[in-house]
Amino acid sequence: MEAWLIELAKGVGKFFLNPLVYWFFIITLLASISRIKKERKNFGTKIFDAFEEMRHTWKLSLPFGFILSIIVIGLGITFDIRMIAGIALFSILFSISKKFSWLSVAYTFGFTYIALLFSTELNPYLPSSWTGEIERYQWVLFTTLMGVFIIFEAIMMLRVQQDETFPELKKGTRGKWIGQHRMKKITLVPFVGLLPAGLITPFADWWPLISIGDAQFGLIIVPIIVGFEHVVRGSLATKATHGLGQSLLILGFLVIGFSIAGYYITIFTLVSVIIAIIGRELLALRFRLRDQNKQAFFTPIANGLSVLGVIPGTPAENIGLVIGEKIIKVNGQTVTSEQEFYEALQLNSAYCKLDIRDIRGEIRFAQRALYQGEHHELGVIFPRETTWRLDEAK
Repeated sequence: MEAWLIELAKGVGKFFLNPLVYWFFIITLLASISRIKKERKNFGTKIFDAFEEMRHTWKLSLPFGFILSIIVIGLGITFDIRMIAGIALFSILFSISKKFSWLSVAYTFGFTYIALLFSTELNPYLPSSWTGEIERYQWVLFTTLMGVFIIFEAIMMLRVQQDETFPELKKGTRGKWIGQHRMKKITLVPFVGLLPAGLITPFADWWPLISIGDAQFGLIIVPIIVGFEHVVRGSLATKATHGLGQSLLILGFLVIGFSIAGYYITIFTLVSVIIAIIGRELLALRFRLRDQNKQAFFTPIANGLSVLGVIPGTPAENIGLVIGEKIIKVNGQTVTSEQEFYEALQLNSAYCKLDIRDIRGEIRFAQRALYQGEHHELGVIFPRETTWRLDEAK
């Protein structure tokens, strides 16, 4: 027990020495700042707070990391330190642009695998502890873990709610402003792994799962960054990405299947990596092409205003406005522009009543008292520039 506690303390220390932990918070903050600047430019106000990209992800990543830790320690699965370093390196490289498109584990794990295949060429320049051949079973475990994290990425994507996507404005082909949503999430999954160096000795005949001579083992908390980013303009974001999430689930199980086959035929571990990288890229390409072939969902309409976004903590959220709904009337007045919407609100400074067509096409009514200091437009984001904002910009 003393050896386990000592190694756990060392593992915690190694976790906080890993630059990937600090990079995760830095890149998330930088991405948030960039997004907030774009929100202020497009809509004249900040919509979401900083670190919104990682909101609600801990409810999934921490339990997942805990369960994965129990499995890894219970089976005595060990990892090569070069694999952990490679994942950290590629996670940093692929997120420098502040975009999360390349933070899928299919890319960070896949390119780590490919780089390690050619690492023997760098042996003269590496520390002695980083040289030597990686065992076949470690390749199998590494690629299997990649498949497991792809499944985690798919589940994380399927759990994203409509109010967690980020509205944006973009000029359409006809010069009019149209709305789109950016689904952008990032999380950090910490899990406990084993290294073949430490004070822990095997406590059962079957532990570790695959023995490495008479080695002793140590604990290390491994941080893994998982992220994705997709733009949707042809439909509601969560509806569009539901199919992508399901396809990712299938890809994850496919990668795991080929990875396990690699224990018997070594080449299949490489095949699993190729399937992961190419498969993830093809899924993203298919998703993008399908969305581009659709007519823009958030466009100016003749009989109302489409709700592109709702600012958290505003009257619009309290009323229950949902992204994709259309506001037909405000205080009995038909509205077709933000200017008309604002003027209709001023008809009654203490109260507002909205006629809304929901996403099923049915009419519903919402009403609420207004209070001093609340958002002058209820906190609704529309997919068009207003006349007063353009004049202000000039």
